[in-house]
Amino acid sequence: MSKGKAKYTLLGIQGIVGHKEAPDWSFIYETSLIRDSKWHVGDVVELPNGKGFVYCKSGGACYTGQGNALLYTKANVGIPYNNNVAADAAIGAKKVVVTNGSIVDLTEDSLRGGTILFKTVTGSDNSALQSRGIIGNTAAVKGAACTIYLDAPLTGALTTASYSYCLPSPYMSVGLVQVINTSKIGVAATYVSAANMYHWEQFKGRVMGLATTHAVGRTAHGTEVVWRDDGSVQLRGLGGTASVDGENQQVAGYVMDRTDLGNGETEIMLTGNV
Repeated sequence: MSKGKAKYTLLGIQGIVGHKEAPDWSFIYETSLIRDSKWHVGDVVELPNGKGFVYCKSGGACYTGQGNALLYTKANVGIPYNNNVAADAAIGAKKVVVTNGSIVDLTEDSLRGGTILFKTVTGSDNSALQSRGIIGNTAAVKGAACTIYLDAPLTGALTTASYSYCLPSPYMSVGLVQVINTSKIGVAATYVSAANMYHWEQFKGRVMGLATTHAVGRTAHGTEVVWRDDGSVQLRGLGGTASVDGENQQVAGYVMDRTDLGNGETEIMLTGNV
């Protein structure tokens, strides 16, 4: 098993380098049904020009000219809320055994990069909540015991009367969906044609081609842009129907190119985080 925390790699920014010494980041523009052994979902690479990318797995087609959404929901969670812990765990433990739910079979490390929450009682009493990152897990079919490896030790003991709630890494399922209430991660570094493909999503830095027929380069309404339901952007402050309301949507960044006439060729500075 390959357990560990996510990597954040800064390529070539430790000092001034010449072209001969500059690192090769062509791997960012590759896609594959097989995970690159050098990376895990959720790992981040930042380039010297300020562009940031996160390693993702697609839940459908992903595009470079439109914002791709985080598709994970309770419907694809393996370990549901209020699921009892399967074995006692003492203070200081860095692994906990829980019972897999009835939704999906879990493969080894498929929850890596996710989050697990523990509580001792149901309801609204949050006095004993513990939240930890997941750095690995054992394989488990539906209803079977699964060992979760934590990124830090427990500060409170758990018993089989305690409850757990697990979410996988949000980057395990990303894609283009035209739904207003989905959070956008960014844009794919290159076109991704189908589901289950490993690729890089750009979440910050300059990117081209996200404008809609709304001329975002005309900055009478300011320079800040928000994500629309279809993965394009529009100026914040422009009203409209629920699908294009510029007041209530997720901020994407701000306009770099003031000359766009609404044909999608503008440049945007993405200001997202992972």
